[in-house]
Amino acid sequence: MYRALAAVLVLGTACLFTTAHPGAQAGSDPWYGLQARPQNLDEPKVFTGAFQIQLPKNWHLAPGYTGTIFSIVENTKKWQTGGVITLEHQRLLASLEPSMMATASERFLKDVQDREAQGKQFNVSLKNGANGPVILIQYDRPGVSGSDDHVAQYLIPVGLVLYRVVCVAPTATIEKYRPMFAHVAASFKTAKAGS
Repeated sequence: MYRALAAVLVLGTACLFTTAHPGAQAGSDPWYGLQARPQNLDEPKVFTGAFQIQLPKNWHLAPGYTGTIFSIVENTKKWQTGGVITLEHQRLLASLEPSMMATASERFLKDVQDREAQGKQFNVSLKNGANGPVILIQYDRPGVSGSDDHVAQYLIPVGLVLYRVVCVAPTATIEKYRPMFAHVAASFKTAKAGS
């Protein structure tokens, strides 16, 4: 009797949390999804009326240039490396249709492998995003501190624009950053197609 009652209470509580945060995808994909109760993240910020994204609290925003819109860097002790998130964009010659994403993901992976000659453990996967399919490319590379960094690049095509949310942190501490990176990438939404 008590087991049945406990099971009903656990199931009811789980249903309550699921319905309380319907946009949250915690647990379904560790590398892409909104957290049910995001901690240490500011409210979504709208940039230039074109897109919004939720960013970490107490990190420092740095302006971008050319294809880089901005970077946001974790506040750390002097000479200690931490996390960084960069948002980039580039103009596409044609829209990437969902049916083209598998082929495109392999091409983007090859481009990254060519640029990151010392990278290792490359992998690519497709995620379901708010604006359509998202390409996630991950790999490790030598970092400035002498140890490896883990890179997670989220490629988000919207009309004729390809956005890249590039997240980097020391490989040794990547599990600390993974939920935040997953949430930040999943929080990216454009105001309109192609913006």
